[in-house]
Amino acid sequence: MRLKYILIPVDLAFSAVVERELGMALRLLDDDGKIDMLYVEDARAHHSMVPTVSSDTFGGYAKTHREALQLMLTNLVPEPHRGRCVIRNGVVADEIVAQARESKVDAIVMASAKPKFRSYLLGSNAARVVRHAPCSVLVAR
Repeated sequence: MRLKYILIPVDLAFSAVVERELGMALRLLDDDGKIDMLYVEDARAHHSMVPTVSSDTFGGYAKTHREALQLMLTNLVPEPHRGRCVIRNGVVADEIVAQARESKVDAIVMASAKPKFRSYLLGSNAARVVRHAPCSVLVAR
């Protein structure tokens, strides 16, 4: 079974990981399927940072993030498969699940780091997405 619509959450700081996720997604994608890329800005979710950062600074971050995400989509995703760039603000795992629901994607392809001891206690974003996503989730290490 080939998929029509895939969501790839990305961390803009790790483009090599995005390339690995994209390779997996392209193998799963139908000939006319689309890939959306999602970046979640979580700075506002961490309330300790909010008082020290102005709204102008957040606006500047948003513009920079959108440009970087669009560049990544343009450079890495073959033109027939390019979907949308989506920027959300909030808790990473929650926003990934919310976007998957809103977009009605067939699958999420995302990366996960090797677990450290604290992640066994707190859980990783990938683990939370797998538990709560409305669709299949493929996790790339």
